[in-house]
Amino acid sequence: MGVAVGAITVLLAAQSARAWLLTTLQALYARLLSPGLEDAPTGPLSAGALNTLLVVTRALVGVPVQIAHYEDFFRWRAENLRGHKALYEQFATALDRRARRAVGDNFADCSRQMQQKILEELPQVRNAGTRWHRVRVAVLERDWVRFDQYIVSNILLLFYRTDAWTLLGYEAWPGTPRGLDRYTQAPSQAR
Repeated sequence: MGVAVGAITVLLAAQSARAWLLTTLQALYARLLSPGLEDAPTGPLSAGALNTLLVVTRALVGVPVQIAHYEDFFRWRAENLRGHKALYEQFATALDRRARRAVGDNFADCSRQMQQKILEELPQVRNAGTRWHRVRVAVLERDWVRFDQYIVSNILLLFYRTDAWTLLGYEAWPGTPRGLDRYTQAPSQAR
């Protein structure tokens, strides 16, 4: 009887230790693939960083967009969310460094094709084929994972929520007031 109770106790302890270890490893893996922002002060973006972000937006999307709301988006986040100003400045510096190595010019001064080529070569965790490749990118290219998560993904998400609607043929994207404009226009202009 004592041996049976001892065996059950050992099995339960091993199972709970395994569950604890698995939970710990899963949390570490999730934290590795999804790095947080550093706690940096907020403030206005430099003109160069803002220009680089807008050029990145145009290069990523590849179609003409109304750039004003992207500019507002970047400015608001840099001025109100801790860590975003520093992240945007680091991103602009890193892209300029890559562009100088590739063509000897700043990223904003490169041709659109070269900008797109530079952006395509950036390491991305979401496109990694295997878990090992994801971990390797997350460890060796930590800053680029952060850039992809907090900048590139947000640009694409903002595009999908706004300019993509007008490309699909809608007059404006959801949430844009347009009924009053149509009401105040003469009937010939309303259509």
